Amino acid sequence: MKDLFFDLDHTLWDFEKNSREALAEGYDFIDLTSFGVSSFEDYLQEYEKANDWCWGEYREGRMDKDELRGKRFSLALKKWGLEHDLQLGNRLGSHYVNTSPHKTHLVKDALKVVKELSERGHKLVILTNGFEEVQHLKVDKCGLSPYFDSILTSDALGIKKPHRGIFTLALELSHSSANNAVMLGDSLQADIVGGRDAGWGQVYYNPLQIKHHEEVQHEVSDLISILDLPLRK
Repeated sequence: MKDLFFDLDHTLWDFEKNSREALAEGYDFIDLTSFGVSSFEDYLQEYEKANDWCWGEYREGRMDKDELRGKRFSLALKKWGLEHDLQLGNRLGSHYVNTSPHKTHLVKDALKVVKELSERGHKLVILTNGFEEVQHLKVDKCGLSPYFDSILTSDALGIKKPHRGIFTLALELSHSSANNAVMLGDSLQADIVGGRDAGWGQVYYNPLQIKHHEEVQHEVSDLISILDLPLRK
């Protein structure tokens, strides 16, 4: 049976829905309207742009974990002239980090799929670029933990996908081998190209059916289709 390494955010854990709920709660809790941020929709749009940029910097090693957590919120407030209010940015960051991992929305059929794969005898492992304490909490709170052998984070391993080193470490820690490992995830570069270049099998979860020119072993637009793939040998 193949050993299946799943990405977490956007693949199993519904990052967009969970994140937006947590952001809305933070917007109300800190009362951003009193700071002149009168529309949550505008704030959300600015935050998501800032967050994408900060995560790009983090993946490239130009920003560390602690800086990312506050800076994405400070940058989100630039539209209202509040980007230099570091205390406000840090308050929003702390509220978000303490709230979002407790959200439990999963991508459609995620629980059904991992449960059946586990029952078939596959070893299941989470391999994520997220933060150590946050990702473990997410997996536990949303009911995925009984089906996974381990949770491996770039934060703990010190290497991020798609760098080959994280795939090598994941094999060592999971007592697996490249010819028996399959990476399943939504990021074409981090999960699929990274896994492919490390000699692993790949399942690209591409719900929006975004066109690309990469050679991919398997591609699905919904998680339930994973159960029909030849993943036993």
